[in-house]
Amino acid sequence: MNENKFDLKTLKIDYDSIFKKIPTPTYLWQKRDQDLILIDYNNAAKEITDGKIINYLGTKASELYENQPKILKDLYLCLNEQKPISREINYHYQSTGRNKELSVIYNFIPPNLVLVHTKDITEQKKAEQELRENEIRYRSIVENSHDGILIVNENYQFTYVNNQLCKILDYSYDEIIGQDFRNFLDDESKKLVADRYVRRQRGEKVPARYEFNVVRKNGEKRRVEIISTVTTELKGGIKTIAQILDITEREKIEKKFRKIFEDSPFSIVLVNLKGKIIDCNPATLKYSGYEKEDLVGKNFRDLKLFHPKSFPPLQETFNQLLKGDKPNDFDIQMYKKNGDLVWINLQASRVKLKSETFFQVIIHNITKQKQADLLIREQIRKLEVLNQIQKEFITRASHELKTPLMSISGASELLIDNYNDKLDKNALEMLGMIQRNNERLIYLANNLLDITRIDYNKLTLNKQPHNICDIIREISNEMNLFLKKRKINLIMNLPKTVVLNIDKIRFEQVITNLISNAIKNTPINANIEIMVKHKGETIIISISDTGIGLTKDEISKLFTKFGKIERYGEGLEFLNIQGSGLGLYLTKEIIDLHEGTISVESAGRNMGANFIIELPLK
Repeated sequence: MNENKFDLKTLKIDYDSIFKKIPTPTYLWQKRDQDLILIDYNNAAKEITDGKIINYLGTKASELYENQPKILKDLYLCLNEQKPISREINYHYQSTGRNKELSVIYNFIPPNLVLVHTKDITEQKKAEQELRENEIRYRSIVENSHDGILIVNENYQFTYVNNQLCKILDYSYDEIIGQDFRNFLDDESKKLVADRYVRRQRGEKVPARYEFNVVRKNGEKRRVEIISTVTTELKGGIKTIAQILDITEREKIEKKFRKIFEDSPFSIVLVNLKGKIIDCNPATLKYSGYEKEDLVGKNFRDLKLFHPKSFPPLQETFNQLLKGDKPNDFDIQMYKKNGDLVWINLQASRVKLKSETFFQVIIHNITKQKQADLLIREQIRKLEVLNQIQKEFITRASHELKTPLMSISGASELLIDNYNDKLDKNALEMLGMIQRNNERLIYLANNLLDITRIDYNKLTLNKQPHNICDIIREISNEMNLFLKKRKINLIMNLPKTVVLNIDKIRFEQVITNLISNAIKNTPINANIEIMVKHKGETIIISISDTGIGLTKDEISKLFTKFGKIERYGEGLEFLNIQGSGLGLYLTKEIIDLHEGTISVESAGRNMGANFIIELPLK
């Protein structure tokens, strides 16, 4: 057998094997009459259609792609022009119902075949779309950044700048791109950048963050901070990507802070986040007696500056600052270098300098204030002791006074009742004087006891429903003798019934005191008016007179303990100036216990006065 003769049968089997094993789905179409018929497919096509491709063997292209005229057009174009065609299409697999992005290649095979290769590029398309979206997203972030962003090549030429860098330099994008980065620096900064470039070329580690000056279009210098990194991942070789922040205003603020820091009369200490003292001002050194090297660089925990009891609040404040909280100021004790123990007030806060966070501690010497506070507290303690002694004395004296006073009252009443006809006029007048002054002393003793009860919060009420109008009428009748003696006309404008929940005895005490005061301070042939009326959810009781009246200074003294007002002079002879100054104080306390209010109105001297009580209905 001739070795050069081909075995066509074997060759066909080999070509079939190759066709079936092509890794991309491949389809073979043959022209028959005026149409193309699907005559074969490979294993990849079978797999992508879940084996359903077999159902389409012998199908006409015009039927299969009736709704996809572009595919039908490409098939006939390849057949008629006998040349390959490449397309990217979105294809719907009828066999599986799935949509895929495909790369399609049509190849003509003589005399009448079209071989169609399809590659699934769905994931590739998704990745490209995501890449485009990421590029748009990151470009938006870079373009809208508050920092200037730049990229320069290994020759210092700008290959990219964002909008913010254009604003910082005051040049347009076109004026910057392609320019040497160093052209926008002052002479000192050019040397700094060149030095760092040489050191980087030598393989030295150069800090990525540093500061220098840029020169704007109008010649103005601006201080900037740069953070840079070198990369080879971008097209075009070695590139430097940098972020630039204009810190001109920050520098001004920091210089101002430094001026305040140095000149402040108060001690200011800067501490880093680890507790190490970074700096302190001259006032700190003068105040503490330490040198700067004694403090700077040391951790505050390691210094023997503070009293042992001061460390817990110090550490708590430090922890609060670390968490970002704002701690309150506090007082602690500190040792000066000479060993003196002094009191200080410490205020701490967070500050940012050159993009670093520190804790600023301001210290005030409050030793004298503390000494004054201790003295004041001691004086207050002594006053409290004296006040307690006074309360106890008043209580004991009041109780001790009541016993002999009751005896005097009983004896004088007995003499008057049993020996009235045997005593002459002078003796009876003397007994009457004894009886009246005895009653005055008993009233005073009772008032003193009430004041003591108020001081000890032991003045309590026994409240029950009572018609206050009846009580006021009864008290007014009991005072008829005094009213007639002073020739005073009492006008009562009262409803028939107003029931309030009150302590009857204490309420009588209030009304008696107010009517009595009105009589004492009103001249003869004058008027006193008592009025009761409703006002919303309250009852108003007013007792007004046409008497001596009150000045603003006198009004301010009313309702205070022992707030007796002394008034003498021509035209005031009618005044009854007897009294202890306790009546109105007790009156106010009783009204307060009833959850009411009492006030006074007066237009001034000789214009009368009006005392107004307001009590809740419920």
